[in-house]
Amino acid sequence: MPVSIRLDGESEEMLKKLMDSLHMTKSDAVRKAIRNYHEKLLEENKKTPWEIYQAVHASGGSGHGERILRSRESLKELLESKRKQWSS
Repeated sequence: MPVSIRLDGESEEMLKKLMDSLHMTKSDAVRKAIRNYHEKLLEENKKTPWEIYQAVHASGGSGHGERILRSRESLKELLESKRKQWSS
């Protein structure tokens, strides 16, 4: 598929150096650069299961974050209400 792009002077010079050093055409050099950039981005964005868990956990996770933070208080309130029922 034909594509036309405009390069600034610095990018054009870098492309020419790449072509000369690797003995490639402009098209081959651009294709190789795009492949390498794509692979680099995929590698940087690949997350392990642990990283995914941490991202979910840090953002509040399943929505039970407040309940977990207040678990001690909730238990105390529950036990207090039961105590009041038993002592009545």
